[in-house]
Amino acid sequence: MNPDGRIMNFLSRLGDMFILNILYLVCCIPIITIGAATTALYYNTLKMAENRESYVWKDFIKSFKQNFRQATIIWLMILVVFGVLAADFLLLGGMGQAISSVVAIVAIVLGIFLIMIGVYVFPVLARFDNTVKNTVKNSLIMAVRHLPSTIVIVLIHGLPLLLAFVSLQAFVKGILVVLVFTVSILAYFESKLFSRVFSHYYPKNEDYDFAHYSRGGLTAWRNRQK
Repeated sequence: MNPDGRIMNFLSRLGDMFILNILYLVCCIPIITIGAATTALYYNTLKMAENRESYVWKDFIKSFKQNFRQATIIWLMILVVFGVLAADFLLLGGMGQAISSVVAIVAIVLGIFLIMIGVYVFPVLARFDNTVKNTVKNSLIMAVRHLPSTIVIVLIHGLPLLLAFVSLQAFVKGILVVLVFTVSILAYFESKLFSRVFSHYYPKNEDYDFAHYSRGGLTAWRNRQK
């Protein structure tokens, strides 16, 4: 490809990222729709990461509608568990030292598992057809089984927060730029890793037909387990 073609492709992809970012932010505004919006975000970035043809607006709306029920249930589950863990930490001061230490350890361990599930569950939902229970379970299995990739994904996820720790003032000033430009870009780089992880769960010894099975599919998952 000539340099001009590369530049045009880069600008086109950058434009897609910007549109995807705006779509994601708008669909997150009602709060309860964050799960479905995140699933639709990864549906797009996974296709981009695998160099498959994507139509940002069309694919986003398709995934948002298709996964709305399951994504919303999962998102509400995450919020409830997070709320319980946060409440446990707030109540630690009123407990005895021994009990508070045990509760703190349990809450930290559960929090780590919640983070691992949280970063995987919506990309998994975007790619694989399954029940809510199995989507959550498989997300945890993948996160533990591919721990090095999981650590990198969590670090990418936490880059905006890292900026806040380095300079809260810079974070506040730059939060609008972060939201408008970087959410889809970070999701894209994460999707490069997710794509590599998910490749272990497609049917063995054959090229997966993405054109026909756009989300990977429950059959792909089962075949990989045999």
